[in-house]
Amino acid sequence: MADVKQRMIDIVNSVPEDYFDGLEPTEMVFKLMMEYIKRYGEDETTIIPGTDKHFNYETLKEMLENKNPN
Repeated sequence: MADVKQRMIDIVNSVPEDYFDGLEPTEMVFKLMMEYIKRYGEDETTIIPGTDKHFNYETLKEMLENKNPN
C-alpha cells in the first residue's frame, strides 16, 4: 500500500496545476485512478471491495458506466 500511496503523490505532483479544475471530487478521483492505470497498469494488489475483481482499466470502465447509465 505504501507504493500505491507514493505513486499517487507522484502523480498529483506531476500533473499541471489546472488538471483537476472544474471537476467534482468524485470526478477528480476517477481521473487520478485513470492516470494511475495509464502509468502503472493494473494494480494487482487491489481487490475492489465487495468483489473478486482487481482494479484495472476494465473495472474502472464498468464503475464509470454504472455511475452514468445511458
